[in-house]
Amino acid sequence: MHRGLQAEIQQIVLLTLFLLIFGFLNGYLLLTLLVGGGLYMLWTFSHISKLYDWLDQGCTGLPPEASGVWGDMGDSLYRMQKRNERAKQSRKNLSARVRNITSALTDGILTLSADRVLEWWNPAAEKLLGLKKSDREQSIINLVRDPRFVAFIQSKTLGPALELASPEDPTKTLLFTAAEFGDGDVIVVVQDITRLRNLEQMRQDFVANISHELRTPLTVLTGYTETLQDACQDDAADLPGHWKKALDQMQQQTERMSALANDLVMLSQLESTRESASSTPVQIAPLLQQIADDARIIAADSHTIILECAEGMVLNGEMKELYSAFSNLVFNAIKHSPAGTTIQIKSYATDNANFIDISDDGNGIDPKHISRLTERFYRVDQSRASSTGGTGLGLAIVKHVLMHHGGTLSISSTLSKGSRFSCRFPILKSS
Repeated sequence: MHRGLQAEIQQIVLLTLFLLIFGFLNGYLLLTLLVGGGLYMLWTFSHISKLYDWLDQGCTGLPPEASGVWGDMGDSLYRMQKRNERAKQSRKNLSARVRNITSALTDGILTLSADRVLEWWNPAAEKLLGLKKSDREQSIINLVRDPRFVAFIQSKTLGPALELASPEDPTKTLLFTAAEFGDGDVIVVVQDITRLRNLEQMRQDFVANISHELRTPLTVLTGYTETLQDACQDDAADLPGHWKKALDQMQQQTERMSALANDLVMLSQLESTRESASSTPVQIAPLLQQIADDARIIAADSHTIILECAEGMVLNGEMKELYSAFSNLVFNAIKHSPAGTTIQIKSYATDNANFIDISDDGNGIDPKHISRLTERFYRVDQSRASSTGGTGLGLAIVKHVLMHHGGTLSISSTLSKGSRFSCRFPILKSS
């Protein structure tokens, strides 16, 4: 029991005893009890009135002096008021700190209501999007009108991230990401990725240019190498016999360089093309049949090539790119698996996707390498770089071709049991 309530009960008990004794002595017991009780009630109401006045004044200063339960209540309210003031000050300090942090950020941050109405933004967002004070409480789609942004911000999933030209400066590229919080409110982060995109474009231009520049000298080298090889085979030619081995190696390395230049050009073209592939229908059955026939020629009876193709499967896209992707996977399986390996090319469809799988029962790949297989020039075994004749760009090309066609690549493998490369293409539902 609280001390204030205890003291109040003690006061009432003592007052009652006093009034009883005093009433017996003066012979007016009932009158004495009524008068004493009334005076106690007036005294109590005076404390209540002082407490209400203190509350009406906003609890400024100390609570009114009182004893018993009213003094206890005043002290409790005073302590609660101080706690609230400390909490309020703490929230103010936190709010000021958050404002200082967001003001220092170079990334723009905006908060939107569930109806996509603009509520708050930091200085970086104001600079990147050209916002003004009058834009508060305006719908964000009235300020950023690009149809791609409208579809992005009104999407229930709010993803993936969206790249757009800045509405303030078309030479700048902005990256928008968004997420929900609270009761459907949305936070939007805007990043200026212009420098990153410029660097990426410079890299792509450099790779494309150097690849094109390599083609001419490589063509010349190939021509002269073939001429010298023909001369070595001519008995009448006065050329040293040991030149044949050197010329064969020169031809082999020239062919590797030509293949590398061609792959770099194709990869650069794929990376620089942001639009989806054309909607030209590509019949998959004859395409895979051609790849299987080419693979049997390359394998020269050292591998077994099996083709299981779903009749009538059609993908929309570029036949040349699709041939490059699927043939890279098949030819890689031949290059990186021992003689006697069975390689299966299989196409099939489910309710929402088309699949082209290339699998083998060869050596398999250590799981630690799988996440990096599609990186440029990444090799599981560096010692095989020359022996296989590959450029190290095949799987990178596969990944970008699939991305260009809205597809994905998944890789699964078990050491000593083989590998499976699965290309998935979603079936677009007609509206």
